Amino acid sequence: MDKIIISSDSHVFEPTDLWKKTLGDRFGDKVPHGVTSFEGHEGNFFYVGRPGEAARLEELVSDDGKDRRLDDLAKAGADPVYRLELMDKDGIHAEVLNPTWGLWIPRMADGAARNACAEVFNDWIQEYCSQNLKRLLAVAMIPIVDVDWAVKELDRVVKRGARAIMIGTNPVDGAAPYRDRKYDKFWAAAQEAELPVTLHIVTGRVRDPFTYHGDKERENIPASFLDLFYEAQPALANEFIFGGIFDRFPRLKIFLSEYDASWLPILKYRLNRIQTFPGFDHLEKKPASRYVEENIYAGIINDPLAAKLRNEIGIDRIMWGSDFPHPPCPYPNTTQNIDRILSELSPEDRFKVVAGNAAKLFKIDL
Repeated sequence: MDKIIISSDSHVFEPTDLWKKTLGDRFGDKVPHGVTSFEGHEGNFFYVGRPGEAARLEELVSDDGKDRRLDDLAKAGADPVYRLELMDKDGIHAEVLNPTWGLWIPRMADGAARNACAEVFNDWIQEYCSQNLKRLLAVAMIPIVDVDWAVKELDRVVKRGARAIMIGTNPVDGAAPYRDRKYDKFWAAAQEAELPVTLHIVTGRVRDPFTYHGDKERENIPASFLDLFYEAQPALANEFIFGGIFDRFPRLKIFLSEYDASWLPILKYRLNRIQTFPGFDHLEKKPASRYVEENIYAGIINDPLAAKLRNEIGIDRIMWGSDFPHPPCPYPNTTQNIDRILSELSPEDRFKVVAGNAAKLFKIDL
């Protein structure tokens, strides 16, 4: 049992023509799709469904061009049979699967196209996972601006076996904030279904650094990269904690995927400081930091401080993920990488981080 490894944050590589092929001309060029040039830049790009933004494919599926794993990673991301072979080779028991190209869906401006693209992804990921539903665990994409549609889609994906649901870290510009009570029936449905709600980097309002091209634009990459990892903090504080969502739905669980974890202790300190401000002492008679301890899980890949700060973060709240099949993943040396970043942990705590916590949250059979 102590050798079991579960990745709480892995991905698939959806076909770049998935949405065009499925939706046809219904939304024209508004849907995500591959293109061979973008705004004067030549190469293979993936238009993400937002004006002015496309990711260069080579930067997302390769690094220095010398990585011999790339063919394996690309094939496994689209082929579940081959993926399971690589999982066996690398000693992985199960993977929680997020989109790659679909991460941008919550940021699409056109509401009807946004919902339709989410439905297409949810159908595709469930078919992919059907190869082995005990080891390949689907995370459904559900933008929630259209609340009635979102509740229906949640019910649909639950019936098909989704293990979690992903929403945007923030709603699109112009939409009501998540703390607005119009969303309460969605939070209620998620809580009733006992599905964790995933917030993943790239799904919010901060522009993904991979969509900057040309020397002038790329000057924004350092700030954008740092903003991506910061974006979850105000979302948690403003919406879920002080916005009252966790008070109204105390069994709701939020998984912060790919945001790392070592910043959570200072966030807990600052949340308690916010609570001393007039008008922000309205929570359910407990320190604001308690919501982090009771409602929030944090995913790590290579966070170098998470093990050192495990007691301040909460060892029952940290979950390791590989980011497979994205090139930074540790495949085929996963066990060695885990040994490196979690060397300070006892066998009991290591098991919680690499398997036990994920098994409990996502209801994975060990």
